Amino acid sequence: MKIKYSTGILCFTLFGLGACLDDSSSLGDRELSEITISAPYDTLTAYFGEEFVVSDLSVEQSGEELPLAYEWSYGTLNTDEDGMASYPIKDSLHIVSHDPELKYAFRELGTFGLRLRVDNGETIRYKYFVLQVDTEFSEGITILSRDGDGKGRISFMRTLTKEKINTGKVPVFRTDIMELINPGTKMEDVTDMVQVNNRLLVCSGDAGRIYNMDSRTFDIEGMTSFKELYPGCAFVKFAGVSANNNIYLVSRDRRGYVYDYVLDELMLTEYFKDLDVDAAVSVDRPVFVNYETSVFYSPSLGGVTSSLNRYVDFNIWGICAVGSSVYVMATYKVMPSYIYLSQTTFSLGNPTILQFYDSPVSLKVNRNSLFAGSKSCSCLYYTCEDGIYYWDLKKQLSTTPVISIPVGMEITSLSMNPDGTLLYVGLYEKEGTEALKGHLYVYDVKTSILISQYRNIADKPVAIIYKERA
Repeated sequence: MKIKYSTGILCFTLFGLGACLDDSSSLGDRELSEITISAPYDTLTAYFGEEFVVSDLSVEQSGEELPLAYEWSYGTLNTDEDGMASYPIKDSLHIVSHDPELKYAFRELGTFGLRLRVDNGETIRYKYFVLQVDTEFSEGITILSRDGDGKGRISFMRTLTKEKINTGKVPVFRTDIMELINPGTKMEDVTDMVQVNNRLLVCSGDAGRIYNMDSRTFDIEGMTSFKELYPGCAFVKFAGVSANNNIYLVSRDRRGYVYDYVLDELMLTEYFKDLDVDAAVSVDRPVFVNYETSVFYSPSLGGVTSSLNRYVDFNIWGICAVGSSVYVMATYKVMPSYIYLSQTTFSLGNPTILQFYDSPVSLKVNRNSLFAGSKSCSCLYYTCEDGIYYWDLKKQLSTTPVISIPVGMEITSLSMNPDGTLLYVGLYEKEGTEALKGHLYVYDVKTSILISQYRNIADKPVAIIYKERA
């Protein structure tokens, strides 16, 4: 499969290493013409399979201008307990060019040591770089959306460095990733997306299928339907990561399944066969909920941990994981105006009561609400019909939305970036005039202020993640 990438240079931590070899035995007392090499960056990024060019070097000689011989080579990066080793390349060198300007298409992904050797017959000078061979799609905001027929679309916007931004380059979304990388492949009835290490997983409902991609390239390496093995499976959401390359899913048949994303195998374990649940509410750790019985579950070693009867006196309306804690929004069954906010852990022990109070305003959350929590800001956001609400986890619930939704738009996805500082809101404009009616609004988590917006870059957003470099 042929993939086209662009090239770039990214400045990280600067370092350089030079070496000079002098030999005056045949030159008398004449001063040698020493070589000096300088470059604007000492950490470079090349993109896999695309010609990489290094041309902005300065090579000077202190004395007579002698003919220069160049050699570009690269090898395994050499590090020690202090970071970069004194000699940055270990093992054998791969010589790639003898020209002053490097032009080469690297076909290995990873971080390497790149060496330039310059020789004028009297002295030799070495210049070392850290070389990152990456893909154009290695890191950035990734949106899974679906059209009216459930066909999936992936839109992606690569993260730009400050240096790129300073040159005036503006980040833009590619809305045709599937057509570009996997031509002819149609994703059916897509319902959720998650990144696990170097895998990007997309699940479907009616097809009972999991699309297993290389997160660095979006190349689909598996697209197995498990309907023949488990006729009832119709995946709703990825629930959380387990050990041994496993990730949990919740299905429309009210069961939880386990998927091995390395072996591309689906399992229905004994302790999940009779699990009767409505939804899954976590991505980092799995929590399954039965709203009707006010019971939720978390897989444990060799079985399932239950919240038992701890919440049977309450109607659970929302659950969200923030860090290692699970926060529960509920109302008292006997007196529905009483709001019960509690905190527990993934082991589902006795909850800590955070707030239990009579509210004059009805709870602005329902079982269709979307949640996104931030550990760094100690808060969570959730949706209701009239907007997005904010909960400072140390206080009572808000009674008015902190973010109002533009008229004619529907919130279809809510998530945060990895460090919990940015809120991603996926919006769908059903009556919009553009072919793509999906938008992304990005807010500051601390202030709820709109930072940026990207319009008409997806179909109806299903899931939005910040795909990290694997």
